Amino acid sequence: MADIGWAPPAEGWVMVNADGASNGNPGPAGAGGVVRGPLGNWLGGFVAGIGTTTAVLAELWAIYYGLELTWNLGHRVVKLASDSQLAIRLIQERHDPIHPYATLLNLIRRKIGQDWLVSLTHTYREGNRVADWLSKHSLVYPYGMHELDDPPIGVIPLLQDDVMGVTFERRVVATSSSTI
Repeated sequence: MADIGWAPPAEGWVMVNADGASNGNPGPAGAGGVVRGPLGNWLGGFVAGIGTTTAVLAELWAIYYGLELTWNLGHRVVKLASDSQLAIRLIQERHDPIHPYATLLNLIRRKIGQDWLVSLTHTYREGNRVADWLSKHSLVYPYGMHELDDPPIGVIPLLQDDVMGVTFERRVVATSSSTI
C-alpha cells in the first residue's frame, strides 16, 4: 500500500495534470486539465468536448490540449502527469504510420518537440483528482477546447486538498518511472 496524492513540480517547473473521460467506450467524451505552479497555484485550466470516442483517445486529447494550453500560457519547463499508462506508452513508442492513433500521436510528439522541456509521467487517479473532475465536467461542454482562467467552484476543494498534501491509500505495483 502507498499514500498517493498530487505531487507539486520542482521550483522553476509547472505541473500539468490531464485526464480524459468517456461515457462508454466509445461514448460521449471529453478532456480536462490544469496547469499549476510549485505551490499548487492555478495558472490555467481547460475542458474540451471531444465528441464520441474511446477512453484512450480522450486521454490522448487531454494530453495534447494540456500541452497546447501550457505552451500558450508561455511556460517552457513542464511536467505533465496523466493517469493513463497506455496513453503515455503510446506517445513514447514509435508506431506504424497506419496505426489508428498515428495522427494524434504525431501531433503530440510535434508539440513535445517544440523549444521547451517536457517530462511526461504517470500518476494514479488519486494524484490526478483535479484533472479527473475537469474531464468529467467537460462532458457538458460543446466540441473544442475551452480555457478556464479561474477554477470552477466545484474543483476548489480538490485544489485545496492538493495544496494541503492530502493523500489516499492505494495498492500499487512497483514499476520504473515513465518519463519522456
